[in-house]
Amino acid sequence: DSSDNEDSVLNGSVGGGELSEALVHRKRDSLRASLAAHDPSTHITKRRRCLGKRDSRAEPKHVESLQRDSHGSLVFPVVIGKGQDEVQIHALGRVVWDRDAYHTSRYIWTVGFKSTRMYPSLLANNTRCLYSSEILDGGDSPVFQVTAEDMPDMAFRAMSSSGAWKQILDQLTAKGVGVKTHASGPQMYGLIHLGVTKAIQELENADKCQKYIRQLWVEDGAESSSDATDDDNPHRASSLANSSVDAEPEAALRRLSVHDSTIAAATNESLTSHPN
Repeated sequence: DSSDNEDSVLNGSVGGGELSEALVHRKRDSLRASLAAHDPSTHITKRRRCLGKRDSRAEPKHVESLQRDSHGSLVFPVVIGKGQDEVQIHALGRVVWDRDAYHTSRYIWTVGFKSTRMYPSLLANNTRCLYSSEILDGGDSPVFQVTAEDMPDMAFRAMSSSGAWKQILDQLTAKGVGVKTHASGPQMYGLIHLGVTKAIQELENADKCQKYIRQLWVEDGAESSSDATDDDNPHRASSLANSSVDAEPEAALRRLSVHDSTIAAATNESLTSHPN
């Protein structure tokens, strides 16, 4: 019967009786669907797609220290980046911890933060001018403001850092200036630099921001997680354990490939032995 034929195909042998080609394809598809449903990599891929390119803050990172004076205070302006990506931080601002909109899981929007950077001018062609990026107190929500030095009376404001810079990019694009059509506001502000992240985390009241996930740091002289032994690094040990689990579906797929070859040979033999 059909179940006997299915078992014989999966075991690599064909008994007597006619083997349906449709049965072969149905069994093969069923096997593949079963493997996909139990494949851990399927769930990992979906999770990575949701997370995008963002790094996990559970992994400690090395940080480039910012310049400080003999009293341990930051020396302003803090210069980060190089060339056209250089940003100067002039003030970190203060933490507003008791209003939810002033921080997210990844950023603390400190009121009074100010940075500057050079970018193509909206007025003069082929000229770069200084833009100031600021975070202002807007009541329930922060206000992000960007001002061009050659247009001091026109401020670009939005409810997000990306939104403020998007207005400038749109106008530059409309003028035919070759700039990005989209840009990361935190990057344009200089907020993605790990040294700046660490400095803001150390501000007074930063620990009271309940939604914010603090970045962990590798202390000076300490080995990074990639250099640590498996016993000292539970994250790596867990990763190695998961890799052995991930190998199981791959082995199953190899076995399925062997079955496919057997199925194809069995089908041809059956069709030859039992012509319609």
